[in-house]
Amino acid sequence: MLDDHLNFFYYIVLFAAYCFAGWVVEVVYRSLTQRKFVNAGFLLGPFIPIYGISAFLVIVLEHFLRDWSVALRLAVFGLVISLLEYTTGYLSEKIFKLKLWDYSEYRFNLHGYVCLRFSLLWTLLATGFVLFVHPEALRREAMLPGGLVQIVAIVFMLYFWIDCTFSVISLAAFRKGVAYLYEEYFNLSSLEIEDILKSFQRLREAFPDLNKYVNQNINRRIRIKVGSFLKPVSEKIFQELDGRKPFETEYYETVGDILQHEEFRKLKDYFHHNSSIYRHVHDVAYLSYRISKFLRLDYRSTARGALLHDFFLYDWRHHDVPDLPREKFHGLEHPKIAVANARKYFSLNDIEEDIIRKHMWPLTLVPPKYKESYIVSFADKYLSSREFISEYKKRIEARRSKIPRRKDSSAPRS
Repeated sequence: MLDDHLNFFYYIVLFAAYCFAGWVVEVVYRSLTQRKFVNAGFLLGPFIPIYGISAFLVIVLEHFLRDWSVALRLAVFGLVISLLEYTTGYLSEKIFKLKLWDYSEYRFNLHGYVCLRFSLLWTLLATGFVLFVHPEALRREAMLPGGLVQIVAIVFMLYFWIDCTFSVISLAAFRKGVAYLYEEYFNLSSLEIEDILKSFQRLREAFPDLNKYVNQNINRRIRIKVGSFLKPVSEKIFQELDGRKPFETEYYETVGDILQHEEFRKLKDYFHHNSSIYRHVHDVAYLSYRISKFLRLDYRSTARGALLHDFFLYDWRHHDVPDLPREKFHGLEHPKIAVANARKYFSLNDIEEDIIRKHMWPLTLVPPKYKESYIVSFADKYLSSREFISEYKKRIEARRSKIPRRKDSSAPRS
């Protein structure tokens, strides 16, 4: 695994080759999953250092553990590479406040930095590398002239240092841009937000989980902001939602044509959690309207988009063709159906369409484009959870009322 006759420069060239091979693997994987060419990795150029470092760790381990059993060596390979992946992910988040990848959705993960699925994959790759790739690469490189290898190694080291410097600067700039986005989110227009994110398009494509990380933080900040609004006025709003106080005239003027539309009123015939879909979307629309008005957003588009977010005309618990085939998952499919129905009967602007299409985020992978879409997504989940809990409590109370009370043992017997 190690050749004493080869000098330092030979191993630098090997490191470069393995970094490049790792880049090829990642580019193929990212490009296939994202259906377009993606320049993967942290560096600007075609090298991914973690693959080169992993390769050399495996080479050294194989050299010193060659007398161990195959099973033990494989276990050590997987453990060490996973430790390297965990350390890299942990440090990147601590230093740059960014999570470059996230395995939280996979089973048997550790803090989202590593997971069993990919650890097993790295173990298999390390095995193939030790048995087939490295011996052949070492044999072929040993045939190269020493002078040529030295020149290539020096050029690579210079390039690698420059690329690392600019890549760190780029990541720091991304971190600064995201921090600014978090701080000024409610003061920026949708176009300004889009421009900030577009300026870091390559990093976001190279590390798709960055999008999720950024959007989750935006969503969290919206919840905090909305929570500060709901806390003092929640009783008033929920009295209005429960029908004890009339909704604002401005709200009715904004959505009146939708509420009175014959096709939309059919939603009264379909059940949601503990009320009709009509009642549910009405509540979501009003709460979203109030929140958006408080945050000085486009509350008219928010109200209309929210009212149409569940515009599907079937029983979501027992659906089948022609509405939605039984094997299709309602949670993922119904936003598209709602958009199609809304377009058919009403005129939609970009915000309203994005609200309807993205209200199930993060279940739907593409995050919302507008602040108003986040508001509706939050309001929908907030009210749905209230409805679910309310229905659950009713069922518990109903069950308790049916359970016969035990006779008091102290009562006198007849």
